[in-house]
Amino acid sequence: MEIDFSKYLPVLAAVISVSLGYMYGVRSKKNDRIMQLTQESLKEVYSPMFHEISRIISKMVKPIDREKMMDSFFDKYASDVTSVYKLGNLGLMQSFYELSNKYQQFKLTRDSSVWKDVWYEFEEVIFYEVKSGYMNSVNLLYRDFKWQQYIQAKPYWMKLYFESIKFLHETANGAIVTSAILLYFSGFFRLLGLGLFPKDFWVISLIIFVMSVLASLFLALFNMQYIILSSNIKQSLLRKSMNKIFPKLLFKWDGLFSVRKNYNKVPPMYDINIHKD
Repeated sequence: MEIDFSKYLPVLAAVISVSLGYMYGVRSKKNDRIMQLTQESLKEVYSPMFHEISRIISKMVKPIDREKMMDSFFDKYASDVTSVYKLGNLGLMQSFYELSNKYQQFKLTRDSSVWKDVWYEFEEVIFYEVKSGYMNSVNLLYRDFKWQQYIQAKPYWMKLYFESIKFLHETANGAIVTSAILLYFSGFFRLLGLGLFPKDFWVISLIIFVMSVLASLFLALFNMQYIILSSNIKQSLLRKSMNKIFPKLLFKWDGLFSVRKNYNKVPPMYDINIHKD
């Protein structure tokens, strides 16, 4: 089958240019806003919360000191001037306020079962989510930090080379996404018998998709320094992808074998009866 590529070049050029224009142009303002909000939430909420909870759950803390620290924690983040809204996570905020109410219930009843429930939510839900948000925020803000340090010390021509390879690799990745979308819709409409695309358009999309994948793999070899310096090597690629695409599913998977009734990491609560005069 002979395909006349010239018929499709204007359409493909328009689609690819619009897609790349969106990725590198229109989306930049939104990304700048996200970076600004991430920086604020990291400084004002995620970092303080992470370190405060880390101290509270430490095994070295005495029960009386732990309870005082938890009192201070909930007073601070459940006050009228709280910055907890900057977590940017409605699920986490709801869990926090529910736990705050449950902790107040414990303070009134001093019930050991309520304390166990409070501690489980505090360590296994709140701390897990806060830690995840803290690490993700740091990774987002400083993803290119080591890379920029690396290339700034290089001669001008090497900086130009590294930046050019990075741009070409990202362009190839963008072409993969664009061609995959075109392939999906053109192939799907062809199966349905709809003539919204030219007859051989899906073939052209498939060819461009394969070529883009090969180009991306080839350019990745020359772009390996950026990939290494901008990656979190302590986290597997599969887990990193799952955490980015399906964070709730990954959280449920991590807690699949963690049954609350068998949770045995609850520290002793402060017994005020023992210390009464």
